[in-house]
Amino acid sequence: MRWKWLPYHEKLSMAQAKRELKALNIDIEELPLIKISDAVLIDMGERGISIKVGDIIKISRNSKVAGEGYEYYRRVVL
Repeated sequence: MRWKWLPYHEKLSMAQAKRELKALNIDIEELPLIKISDAVLIDMGERGISIKVGDIIKISRNSKVAGEGYEYYRRVVL
């Protein structure tokens, strides 16, 4: 059972991640981290999305302050 307020998580290809982070002037090494054991990543794996260390996850959510389509990124670690 998934939590109904869970923001949308998407695995980016490395080329897509580099392109989006370059537009934001952020280096991959500067990204906040998310553990591979995080419940969301485990759920993604169960749905057939292969997640490995070093992957970039894009999280999209709506915010009362920032508006719709607020996006942030995490780098997968052990």
